[in-house]
This record gives sequence, C-alpha cells and structure tokens, in this order.
Amino acid sequence: MTVDNELPGAPPASEATTQVLPAPNRPDADESPTQVLPAPTWASSADPPTQVLPIRVAGEDSPTQVLPARAADGDSPTQILPVRAAGEDSPTQVLPGQAAGGDSPTQVFYVAGAADEPSQAGTQTHPVVLPHISTDPLDELVDRIRPTLARAVDALQVAAALEADGCTDRVARVEYGFADVFALAGEVYRRLGPPSVAAPEPAASARNWRQSVRLLAHGPLYALPSVVFPAVLGVLGQRNVVLALTCASGVGWVYAGTAAYAAYRLLGANRPRAAARLLRGSALGAPVAGAINGLAVVAIAGGGWGLVLLSLCQLGYQLAGTILVFYRREALQAVTMLPAVVAGAAYLMVGPHLRPIALGTAIAGVAGAFAAALWLTRGRGEADEPPARALLRGQLSGLAGITCYGVCSAALLLHAEAPYLLGRLDVAVAVAPLIAAMGFVEWRAERFREQAVRLTQRSRRPRDFQRGVWLLLGRETLACLAVPGLLGVALLAALEAAGRLTAPATAMTAAHVVLGGAYYAAFLLAGFERFGWLCSAMLAALAVHIGVGAWLGAAPLLGQSAAPLTDTALYLGSVLALHALFLLGLAPLGQARHYR
Repeated sequence: MTVDNELPGAPPASEATTQVLPAPNRPDADESPTQVLPAPTWASSADPPTQVLPIRVAGEDSPTQVLPARAADGDSPTQILPVRAAGEDSPTQVLPGQAAGGDSPTQVFYVAGAADEPSQAGTQTHPVVLPHISTDPLDELVDRIRPTLARAVDALQVAAALEADGCTDRVARVEYGFADVFALAGEVYRRLGPPSVAAPEPAASARNWRQSVRLLAHGPLYALPSVVFPAVLGVLGQRNVVLALTCASGVGWVYAGTAAYAAYRLLGANRPRAAARLLRGSALGAPVAGAINGLAVVAIAGGGWGLVLLSLCQLGYQLAGTILVFYRREALQAVTMLPAVVAGAAYLMVGPHLRPIALGTAIAGVAGAFAAALWLTRGRGEADEPPARALLRGQLSGLAGITCYGVCSAALLLHAEAPYLLGRLDVAVAVAPLIAAMGFVEWRAERFREQAVRLTQRSRRPRDFQRGVWLLLGRETLACLAVPGLLGVALLAALEAAGRLTAPATAMTAAHVVLGGAYYAAFLLAGFERFGWLCSAMLAALAVHIGVGAWLGAAPLLGQSAAPLTDTALYLGSVLALHALFLLGLAPLGQARHYR
C-alpha cells in the first residue's frame, strides 16, 4: 500500500517544470523510485514548490517525503513526513517552515485513526498543535542564561556572565554573527527584557547565624595569647620580649596570609588535597621560621633561648589559627587555649607564684592548637586528584600581591606601636579596640558581596544599582567605625579611671578607630585583588607619617621621641588619608559586572 502525501493547492503539473532523477536501484524494488525536483521557477510560482523524496519501507510501496522550498513571502511552506504505525495506516507529520516576515511557525501532527481507510478524498486526521521551538542560536543562548541573569541591570553584567560562560569574541563572531562579546551582550540584554521582580528574601538560616558568630569570634581569638604575655614578661624581660613578639607577629602575618591565599585558590579550583598539603607544609615550616626570627632577635638585641621558644610558639600559633579558621574550627581553637587564658588571668589577680602554671598551660595550649590543625589536614580530597603545581604557577601575581599587602599592612600597624611598647602603656594599649573589632570588620566585609548581588536583583537601572551600592558601602563603613569607636570610648574611660589617660593615648586610639573603617575597605579591595592600589596607598601613608614626623622632629623610629602627641596626631592624619585613598580605589566597584 502506498500513502500519498501532497500539498493542497499545488499547481498543476503543466504549470511547474520538473526534473526527474532516478534514485539508486534497490534489490527488493520492482521499479526504481524517483526523485522529483522542481525546476528553478519557484520564485514565480504562487504556491510553495515541492521536492518529493520517496523512501522505501520493507515489504511495502514507498511512501513519500515532501520537502517544500523556502517561500520569500506568504504562507509557511511545509514538510510532510509520513510514519507507518504497526497495523495501521501511516499517520502524517506536518512541520511548517519559517516564512520570511510571517507569523511564528507551529508544529501540527495529523494522526490517522486505526479504523480509517484512505480514500481519494484523503485520510481522516486529528490535529495536535505543539508549541513553537526556535532554531535561532541566540534565542537558545538567552534561554540558557536567563535563570542567572533574569535581573541583570546592564549589558556589562551580561558580558561578564558570557565571558565567565566561555564566550569569546571569536565565538560571538562565528556562532552568533556579532563583532565581539560586548555587542552580543547588548542584544542578549535587550532580549532578556526588563529585570524581573525580585523574589522575597528568605529568612536568615541557622547556618548563616552560626557563620556570623564564627566570623565575629575572630577578633577575640587573635587576642587570646595576649593574656599570657604578662607572665612571659616576668621571665624574659620587657624589652627583649616586645622586640621578639613584634618581629614574630609581622613575619607570621605575612606568612599565614600568603599560605591561606594559596590554599583558598587551590580549594576554589577543586584541589582540596593539594590545599591540605600546602597548609600542612606551611604549618610545619612555621616553627622553623619562628626559631630563625628568635635567633635573629637574640643576635641583634641579646637574650637567651627563651626568646627563641617565644618566637617559635608565636608563629606556630598563628599558622595553627589560620588552618583552624580555614576549616571553620574556631571553636576548637578557643577550647585549646581556654586553660591558658584562665591561668593567665589568675596570674594577674593572684601573683607571681602562679607564673609556672600560666606558662605551662600557654605552651600546652599552643601545642594542642598546632596538633589539631595538623590533624584537620589529613584525609582531604581524593588520591587521584589532578596536580596543582600549574595552578599555583598561574597564581604567582596574586601570591606576590597578597604577600606585599601583608608586609605593608603589618608595617603600617606595627611601626606606630613599636616605639611605645616599652615605656608608654597608655599609648601601646590603644590598638586593643581595633583587635577586638577585627572580627566584626571581617564579618561585614564577608557580607558585602552577598548584599551587592541582592542589590543587582532589586535594581532596575544601572544608576539605581550605583546609588544603592554606594549607600551600602557608606552604611557598612560607618558600622565598622562605630564598633571600634565604642570599644575605644570604653578603653579611654578605663584609662581615665586609672589615672592614665593622656592626649597621645587619645590620638592613638582615634587612629586605630579610623583603621577599623580603613581595613573594611582594604578587605573589599583585596577581595577584588587590587593589591597594587592597596600597597601603594599604605606605602604613601607610611611615608607621610615618618617623613613629616622626621621633618617636625617627631619620628620615634628615628630616635626622635620627645613629641609623642605630634607623632600620634600625624599617625591619625596619615590613616585618615589612607582611608580616603582606599575609598577612592573602590570607585570602579560600583559597576554591576563585578557581582556576576
């Protein structure tokens, strides 16, 4: 049985010129099927011409496939593909093509019933209309990225997402016909339409609450070892201990920051095993670096093996704390150091006969935190994890930037404190509000990107986002000034009650309050890897403080210690200028493309 398929309203055979080509002979066919191709007079034909391609079905006559040509105007041409059903007449699939300038095509399936018999008038059919499926690759691209860019506020944000998705200028030209990614992004942004209405924000989960508490605890965790320092001073002497701790803190700051940056990069590249090995190696190298630091202090300023042990413990604790924070085990760090904190507080209240207990618990606490950190690096990742050396080679510029940032940051903070650690306790303790508030500053910096991403979802125009992100930055900066400010007021009140409040202490406390806001901006700049701007700004602040102080005869680092008020006031002015430079460096971050 042969199922005939033809287009209604086709021109008579006399009106259309055809070319008949025999198809290859088949061994099971009595006659060669034919291929009928309309001659190239299609443009003058009123109805779409057809191309008839017979297809042989085993044991049956050949049904036909009718492929119409593309019409320049008018109705959509059709493609008729008959399919034979078992035991039934062949249902017919009608696929309209796309008419230039016409309505969107549709897909219509005409299915013949089982009892229906073909007749000269045609087969009974039941139409089923399916939705239009676009074959435009740009529509497919828009549909694919719509879930992530439904609330895009400008074409630059779309361009950033396309580049992150692997779209290059060559892909934009070859696959989509646009000059570059930015031209493609403009058209995608247009087709996305206006930003959709933002969904209601979910309530804060228990996990977010725990994460906030964890970040807030970082400040007090930084200060835990300081409770034991009075007992150490009683054994090793004030001058040598201060010098050794200052040098060890600076070295540990840079060492731990570089190791943590590299480990986070490896973890972000799905290399947890390599990140664990790097942290383990860094931790094992920390006591060696601490011992070298202690030996250098002994060689320069004198002292004994106690200073070497002190430097070794300081760097070991800093690297252990870095690993515990990396794996979010701050509670374990607090538990290991809790006995030392209690013993150090008891030593301050009771007297020197508790000094051995305070020192012993301090050493045990550092050893416990160090052992816990090493334990956490075991069993991370898979044994067949790809090598990570090439990844680290690709991060050399970032590693150099974070190392330089650590050096400048440590120098900025310690160069102002060091001259007063031996003889001016009122000025030396001015750093306490900043240390206690660093957890809060880190928490707010951690939340900034999340808040900015939510802002892109609520904003309908680029200038709405720019205004919103600067209001967000201003609000968070004020919060990061207010918290250390309140702690600073409490410290000044305590100094007043003890009769130790002075003008240099007030100026130095104010400078560290300003540093709270400056470090918030520094964390944001570091998150966007603007290390060049960070280092340049901090070096400029150092140059202003030391250079102007030397010119005015108030540079304690150069032996000019007769004017502490002038020195602390200059330091306050330099950190105010530093904060302004950091905010100026954040200016380009008001663009939505940075928060894809």
